[in-house]
Amino acid sequence: MFGNYGPVWNYHRKLFTKALRQYLSDIPSIEKRITTQAEKLVQFIEKQDGKPFDPADCLPRHVADVICGITFGEGYDTTNPHLNRLLKLNIQMFTDADTVQLVKILDFIPLAKHLPIKAYDRFFKPIFEIHDIIRIFLREREENFDPEEPVKDLISGLLYARDHESKTDEERAGFLSDDYLVNIIEDMFSGGYETTSTTMKWAIAFLVNYPKFQEDIQLELDEVLGGRNPSLKDRANLPLLQATIVETLRVGNVAPLLLPHVTLADTTLCGYRVPKDTIVFADAESVHLDPKCWKNPTVFNPYRHIDENGKLIINQRNYYPFGAGRRACVGEALAKVELFLFLSWIFLKFTFIAEEDGQTPSLKGIFANTQFPVPYKIRAIKRK
Repeated sequence: MFGNYGPVWNYHRKLFTKALRQYLSDIPSIEKRITTQAEKLVQFIEKQDGKPFDPADCLPRHVADVICGITFGEGYDTTNPHLNRLLKLNIQMFTDADTVQLVKILDFIPLAKHLPIKAYDRFFKPIFEIHDIIRIFLREREENFDPEEPVKDLISGLLYARDHESKTDEERAGFLSDDYLVNIIEDMFSGGYETTSTTMKWAIAFLVNYPKFQEDIQLELDEVLGGRNPSLKDRANLPLLQATIVETLRVGNVAPLLLPHVTLADTTLCGYRVPKDTIVFADAESVHLDPKCWKNPTVFNPYRHIDENGKLIINQRNYYPFGAGRRACVGEALAKVELFLFLSWIFLKFTFIAEEDGQTPSLKGIFANTQFPVPYKIRAIKRK
């Protein structure tokens, strides 16, 4: 999932949106990439042999390997030592809730950045190392970049845009400096895997807590697939699985405040004055858990998204996990494809149960850069 903040991001967002749409237009290629990772995920789970394991040990890597190809190019994944380190640093950055929460509080005290506060060091150290790693790939691609070749990944798209920018447009040329390119590449890498893998962790946690829904999903998969593996063509015929993804995003609230935006002009909201250049957040969680909008809002129930004809209810009001309008998440389409394929594969192959009888995963969230479930272990029983 991706958001935006200010004019610099808006410009890069256009570049990334173009590259992402070009990538998503090749449906067979993207399905093949995700399916390859889904098969590897199934193999990892099989090797656990029914013993307890933490899904956080495998989900981020396989989802990250999808975004690696989009960001860095064909043949790049986390078997590359630099990208493996990049993934570990991102996981560290997203899961260090204590440090992230403290730094967010300190953001409201501008003078704090001038004080010797160790939380800043813990927060920025992995970021600086992440940027150093990305610069390695950026320099490598710059040395071998051919503007006559078709653009097939984000880095090439950004380099192509930089080379074709008017040199008289100083502001726009500045936006495409190496520092800005490094930042946007990191935004796309981390945003492209973290929220998707966290959503999958929420989905498994919910379905272990609600085994009847898990059983219903498996019945649907068995009836529709008849023993073969899932594909994107099956989406329309698997409404309950899709409804489960929708409900996971609603109750799990991976991005409860979405990402910060900035007002471009003076405006008003509900009678309150909001000046130009004000940083604003969209409180999606308050809408998703509002009893005026949803019956029993804190209860996980995928069937609330199924109509009387058994069809998925689409374009629902009061549902904004990806934001809305022109600044909605540019990675929404990719995230939905990944969630559908990964979850259909693993629930077709396995039944997930508690680590120990009576000890289901906690459904309490931890909010740092995103909201993720309290770490848990589960067992995966291979289906016959």
